[in-house]
Amino acid sequence: MAKTKKPTSAVATPKTSAVATTKQANGEATAALFAGYDQLADLGRENFAAVLRANAVLSEGLEAIGKEVILYARRSFEQAAETATALLGAKTLEDVFQLNSEFAKANLERLIERSAKLSEMSVKVANEALAPLGGRVEATIHSLSRPHAG
Repeated sequence: MAKTKKPTSAVATPKTSAVATTKQANGEATAALFAGYDQLADLGRENFAAVLRANAVLSEGLEAIGKEVILYARRSFEQAAETATALLGAKTLEDVFQLNSEFAKANLERLIERSAKLSEMSVKVANEALAPLGGRVEATIHSLSRPHAG
């Protein structure tokens, strides 16, 4: 049987060099990949924190709006009870019409006033809740649109 020659060191050097170069390139690519993941993870954490802040503001705002609605309903029931008591004590049909007219007018005025107040509160809550998210949208677009190192 013929013996095969073992490669000489001159032949082994390019192979060893290629393996070393490949390992180095893989190491650099892996480092760049994980750096990109770290940046993406940081971006995700910051975005999640912004969502939590927006949710807190929204919850507080909705609670305030709910309290305002309950206050309006309570006041409306009180006014209706007062008017009902006054209607029971009315002496003439003209007094009944007068009390009913005053009640309707007062209810309409309160409804318009409270609707305007609720509308203002809603716009304020929406603006405050979206504020943390607006900055994060800009930061996310900026971060994702620029090339990462690697």
